[in-house]
Amino acid sequence: MLRFYCESITEGEMALDSVEAHHLIHVMRVGKGHCVELFDGKGTVAEATVVSLKRKDVTVNVEHIEKLSPRETGRVIIATSTAKGQRFDWLISKCTELGADVILPVLYERTVKLAKGKNVIERYTKLIISAAKQCGLNFLPVVSEPAPLTEALETLRNDYPQATMVLGSLSDDAKSITEMAGKDKDVIAFVGPEGGMTQEEETLLKNAGAVEVKLTGTVLRVETAAAAFATILCVGRDS
Repeated sequence: MLRFYCESITEGEMALDSVEAHHLIHVMRVGKGHCVELFDGKGTVAEATVVSLKRKDVTVNVEHIEKLSPRETGRVIIATSTAKGQRFDWLISKCTELGADVILPVLYERTVKLAKGKNVIERYTKLIISAAKQCGLNFLPVVSEPAPLTEALETLRNDYPQATMVLGSLSDDAKSITEMAGKDKDVIAFVGPEGGMTQEEETLLKNAGAVEVKLTGTVLRVETAAAAFATILCVGRDS
């Protein structure tokens, strides 16, 4: 069943916003009488029937609403350096598809700086909604503006005080990332920039309790490492 995003879902007839209406009419070419699924990204899911179509407007009749509970344990938080251009868009989309609960862009010393502000959050949110529509995700991951590492670390420790923190490493002493996933614990994965974290940044994270883990025996790009963390941690949690 095709899925469409609505910020608020109520029983009875309701209109889709202009973006979703355009997608339904002109991209997916859904006709009157078709059944669709609506979701609000906060756990509300509904079945609806298209009852009216105009060039730019769609009205649906919501017939059944289900409210799902958010995950309270086993959350996966990807605290990742930003990357250039389309590569970071890809990272956000794929981490959403894979089931990450939080995507926190982090500014490390060697991070390539990107734009900040309201428009950035709007862009990230559009990417997340698009990915969630495709993959069947009912809870949108939390995303925020890029923040310096010290600020991001403080926020994460306050928001997820019981979480296990990990950072990628090629050290022979590093644990396998597969040992860290689980249903009963939150995991925060720190992904450094292309040039790597500085010694000071690694020391800061280790002093905060972060554990070195190995993803592969090779040096990964930012988006590859973030997706690898999301894949392994989400599969380990959901299996």
